[in-house]
Amino acid sequence: MPKIVDHDARRHLIVQSVWSLIGRRGLAAVTMRELAAEAGFANGGLAPYFRDKDEILLAAFQYACDATERRLERTVEEPRGLAGLRGLCHELVPLDETRLLEARVVVAFWDRALYDPRLSSVHEATTRRWRTLMHTYLAQARAAGEVTAPVRDEDIVETLFAVVMGFQVSAVLTPEVTTAGSQIAIIEGLLASYA
Repeated sequence: MPKIVDHDARRHLIVQSVWSLIGRRGLAAVTMRELAAEAGFANGGLAPYFRDKDEILLAAFQYACDATERRLERTVEEPRGLAGLRGLCHELVPLDETRLLEARVVVAFWDRALYDPRLSSVHEATTRRWRTLMHTYLAQARAAGEVTAPVRDEDIVETLFAVVMGFQVSAVLTPEVTTAGSQIAIIEGLLASYA
């Protein structure tokens, strides 16, 4: 009887192997040979699951974005207003090892996204959703009287967005300075300034 292969599980294993390599050695370490070895495949064994390295990298980047989206759905589904905005910001910054690995992966891909329209499109769609959520929570916070500052909503959202994206880079490059505590304190200070 022929062996049944779960192609989705194999694709997921390959994507996780990309993450492992990037987490340990950076994006440059992701060669087809290194990736096959990391995933436990023979050389050339990735071909049934992905056409080429670019397709693998796109899947790994999409998975990073999707992982954040899945976490956001669980965390910010119920809260509204300022609590929702706070929860969203906390989920977007690397406060634990899982989110720090996501940040390493995403930051590694940003340079490539500048020149690859497929990666750029994934990044743009994902960040557009996050900005839309920020606007939604901010509008709710204003309606509830939780945010009263005479600052345009667009400016508040862009400031918060710049901070959370900046923390992704800083936590990867200077984790001893950009601790979870410092990230939360800065976000809380910003949110308090809009009350």
